[in-house]
Amino acid sequence: MVPLPLFKLAALLVRHVSKYGANHIKAQAHEHPRFRQFAARYGQSIHQINMRLNVALLRNPSAEARAKEKAEAPTVKTKEEIEKEEEKKRKKEEQARIEAEQQQQQQQSQQGQQGTTGMFGVRQGHFRVFPATNLWGRKFRPLSENKAVDLFADVVGDAFILSVAMGLIVYEYWKASQKPDANLERIKDLDARFEQLQLREDKLEKDEEEVKAKVAVLEEALRALRDPKTKKPLCPTLQASVPSSA
Repeated sequence: MVPLPLFKLAALLVRHVSKYGANHIKAQAHEHPRFRQFAARYGQSIHQINMRLNVALLRNPSAEARAKEKAEAPTVKTKEEIEKEEEKKRKKEEQARIEAEQQQQQQQSQQGQQGTTGMFGVRQGHFRVFPATNLWGRKFRPLSENKAVDLFADVVGDAFILSVAMGLIVYEYWKASQKPDANLERIKDLDARFEQLQLREDKLEKDEEEVKAKVAVLEEALRALRDPKTKKPLCPTLQASVPSSA
């Protein structure tokens, strides 16, 4: 009769129960005030890391390098392109002159108000936003509090389920390592039997050599026996078996 896999059934039950534990953690992340604050803060951090990883995976450095080389490569402009650029340049100069006049009039009407200048003398609304060269130092748009809490709760719940599964795998591996290997035990048993047979064979060979030596001594003694009257050997068959000396 095949035994029931009780450990596997228990492991399946524990994994199923761990899902309820993960759901309880997610619920506490929304209900508990301190836990919610903690989850919202670290949920934003997880969101920033996810966005940076996604952007890093989607970036194509070779395509960016080709686009940069193409933009920096000198091109021969036609007469029409030169005229269009000059026309755009004149329009920009005219627009800049009009804006400067309007700005001057506005400054004259608002005397004593210098709130449009910042610490470094750059007017508000006229600064340039440079793209972040370092991707890991870039800040993305943060999530709302509920979404940040949901993200953190999902990560913690999945980590809890994964930790339970890993714990079961480690325990199963440890249990299997402690259990004796049937094949190894059988090999050891066969080795012991082979050694016993080898010893028995050696003993039989030794006994056979001793028997042969005793038989040789008896034959020699029988050959030496002779009839006192006729002086003939009592065992002529043994004498016939002795090889004649040259």
